[in-house]
Amino acid sequence: MKITIARHAGFCFGVRRAIDITFKVRQKNPGKRLFTVGPIIHNPQVIEALTRRGIGIINDILDPRLGAGDIAIIRAHGISPEKKALLKERGVKVIDATCPMVLKVHAIIKKAAKVSDAIAIIGDKDHPEMEAHLGVAAGRGRLIQTLADAQAFAPVKRLAVVAQTTFDVGLFKEILSVLREKAEVIDVYDTICRSTVDRQKEVEDLAKDHDTFIVIGGRNSGNTKRLSEIAANQKRHVYKVESGEQLSNLDTSDMHRVAIIAGASTPQWVIEECIDKLRSIDAHAGLQNTLLDIVARSPLCPALGSMGVAMAAFVFCSQGYNWNVLLATFFLAFASVNPMVTVRQFVNWSIATGLSLALGLIGSGLYGGLLIIGVALLRPLMNTIRMSDVIKSIASLVIFLLVSIIVPLGLTHARIAPGVILLAAFVALQYLGSEILIGLKNSERDAIIGRMSLARYLSESRGVLLMEYAIMGLALILFLSFPLKIAPALAYGLLPALFFLAKGIDIYNDRLIFDNRLYVAYVKSLWLIVPFMGILWRFTMM
Repeated sequence: MKITIARHAGFCFGVRRAIDITFKVRQKNPGKRLFTVGPIIHNPQVIEALTRRGIGIINDILDPRLGAGDIAIIRAHGISPEKKALLKERGVKVIDATCPMVLKVHAIIKKAAKVSDAIAIIGDKDHPEMEAHLGVAAGRGRLIQTLADAQAFAPVKRLAVVAQTTFDVGLFKEILSVLREKAEVIDVYDTICRSTVDRQKEVEDLAKDHDTFIVIGGRNSGNTKRLSEIAANQKRHVYKVESGEQLSNLDTSDMHRVAIIAGASTPQWVIEECIDKLRSIDAHAGLQNTLLDIVARSPLCPALGSMGVAMAAFVFCSQGYNWNVLLATFFLAFASVNPMVTVRQFVNWSIATGLSLALGLIGSGLYGGLLIIGVALLRPLMNTIRMSDVIKSIASLVIFLLVSIIVPLGLTHARIAPGVILLAAFVALQYLGSEILIGLKNSERDAIIGRMSLARYLSESRGVLLMEYAIMGLALILFLSFPLKIAPALAYGLLPALFFLAKGIDIYNDRLIFDNRLYVAYVKSLWLIVPFMGILWRFTMM
């Protein structure tokens, strides 16, 4: 079974913006009662997360729960000017999270109301966005939902035409062809959101060579329903789900080419859960799932990377490889990379620490054993101390530096060369850069559950910019370090890891990998470049 993930899937700009505004308001007003005017999006997982964060929902602006001093957030669909004014009259603080594309339609309607005899507003009559549009039109707007509505439209001299931002593109064109006969002058404004156009066009394109569609989204989501209808109209098998669990009993025997699509109100992590579930029930993807789990969810790659950094540290300090110490470093890193939350992680920490301790005692005696056990205990100690997620990232980096550079050099009593500072800078960039890339991928989930990852702390644009400048700067220094006799030629061997770290930014920006496990596997696998270069150095230069 071949799985294709639609490029235009998940939160659109307007929905993501509305959710970000909502949670920022919650953070800045921890003691205030907070409500959204209607569900912020039509997705049960997000609504549940909002409820856990103390964010209520009112469907009526006269709801008695809403009082003076409370905060009401207008969702991406917007509301009518009358309702907004009434909220303010009641003493409610109004935060407007209306999508900019919807506000653009409002501006067009206001302008058209001054020169047109009527405004045809094409959309679904039960969609909340339409109520806002009709409210802005102030009696000049006429709702058009079907071809029959268009045919029954009374002729006027000058007509303005706008559409709900998430309306069906094909139906809009059909209705428009009818309305052109209803006015002497017609002003057409293409107000269907570009995201909506792209999603609907992509479904049509995918239907050409896919036999099955998995449509992910809330059952009340209008745009998700429309994507399902487009796929069904192409005579394809369509399965609509809200979560990965609903795919558990799916029969995949007749599925050969599956397209996964999602509405604008579907969180990215729900899409990823559905992808994981679909692959887990695919009998032919067993080996692929196992390999992905090992690379993405185990500490294997960072542990091998730590051993590779230890190799580089020996070379930078003009030392030969001590394989006993390198293996001790690998097991110590294996124990120290992941947090100890589950029983399994504690067991892994115990076994890996025991192996590292044994190797340290054999190679360096009591001093080596004490050094290893001291560093190994930092991870469980860190887990017992309450600290912010950003501080945890910095503390984890410090542990990784200790494991990768300080412990191996300490066990061999090597004299630390100045070039090791350059190596430490490489490790810091590689480690924090990986955290930022994975954090960017998980930013939607982190925002909703309230986790302030390093990526969210920096913000997407600032985090990416800092990474790009840091990569370019360090790459230049590494390139010049050998001619300037700051570091050995192995410094060149660190450049490919930086190149592919920068490539990870492009992959994120272009959404070339939507599967979270595959993306995490890519980021973590960058650590494998370092030991590979170390082994290559061993057989070519030593």
